[in-house]
Amino acid sequence: MSSANPPQHIISLVREITTAQEESAGDFFNNETARVRALRASKQLSAALEQPEDTAFEMAFLPAYSFCSRVAIDLGLYNIIAEGDNPKSAVELASISGGEQLLIVRIMRVLAAMGFVAEVDEQSYASTPITRAMAVPPLQAGHKHFWDQGVRCMAKLPEFLRKNGYKCPSDPRKGSFQYAFQTDLEAFEYWAQSPDTLDNFNTFMMGNRAARPSWVDWFPVQKQLLDGLERGKDDVLLIDIAGGRGHDLQAFKTNYPQASGRLILQDTPSVIDDIKSLDESIERIKYDFFTPQPVKGARAYFFHFIFHDWADDPSREILRNTASAMKKGYSQILLNELILPDKGCPLFQAGMDLNMMAMHAGMERTQKQWVELLDSAGFEITKFWLAPGDGEGVIEVVLRE
Repeated sequence: MSSANPPQHIISLVREITTAQEESAGDFFNNETARVRALRASKQLSAALEQPEDTAFEMAFLPAYSFCSRVAIDLGLYNIIAEGDNPKSAVELASISGGEQLLIVRIMRVLAAMGFVAEVDEQSYASTPITRAMAVPPLQAGHKHFWDQGVRCMAKLPEFLRKNGYKCPSDPRKGSFQYAFQTDLEAFEYWAQSPDTLDNFNTFMMGNRAARPSWVDWFPVQKQLLDGLERGKDDVLLIDIAGGRGHDLQAFKTNYPQASGRLILQDTPSVIDDIKSLDESIERIKYDFFTPQPVKGARAYFFHFIFHDWADDPSREILRNTASAMKKGYSQILLNELILPDKGCPLFQAGMDLNMMAMHAGMERTQKQWVELLDSAGFEITKFWLAPGDGEGVIEVVLRE
């Protein structure tokens, strides 16, 4: 058996966690930078304490772990366990959910081992903070989306890459998604044909930040948007392009209720028609960003997790369609995206990048890749604004002089 990690490496990781704890004054959840630093070190520490062969072999079981959560969502197990303060037995879970008791016990072994539920006695389960998080509809929708769509693409991705010379796909109609689902449609077109799939995706988008703060909570909105705003009755402050059900504009409206200027939500007809609740002052426009932007001279054109769905060529098309509507020296584009580090990329961001490749022939980008993309489309970057913590940011972009 291979030798374990040397003691000095383990000791250095423990020290890293201790240093982060000291920086946070004992409260990780009020110091995002320290929390993320400690989290990264703790994951490395966990791996360092395992035998290398065990770590290597367990990786093969990762799809089985996701499967357990997916079935638990279908059976409503997270919601059942999260209700009330008393533990639930496997017998109760089977009776309420309609699932077989033996199946539930086998699924719960995995979820308990991962901390998604607490196993308080034999075949008896209580909620943890993760259980309660998993009872929230957007998080459940995310698990459904990445299992039903992403895992199916991932399962076919090795075969797809082998047949295509091991190159990253870049055509959104000739990628792993089309290979897996046997369709010529781009993924969003395909989902639009299924109301349940589209509804689930839009529910997921409403909560896709998970615990990360909204951009309006940390981006300098007053200085970068409101100062210098033209205040005519028809002037547009902010357009959220492909903004789903309007959750980002709703957050903006809540944080800046007195801001003048129109707020506009744009998305495809199927998404706009699917909106169930939105502030009446937020205008809705049905729009495809592969056509020229119809609203001219807005203060800001906002995109949230849009460009990671697309390779560089379609991204340039979207950008140029937006540029045609911008007022030089006044309008700007705000891209709320992940900004990957050149080295030491966190697992979540690296995994998201591969999911974008599998489902959309898209990609997450490093700062250098963002600069190259935006420069090639005729823009210059004013600044990369980074959120506290782990890699999400707002890229402030203007037309090149």
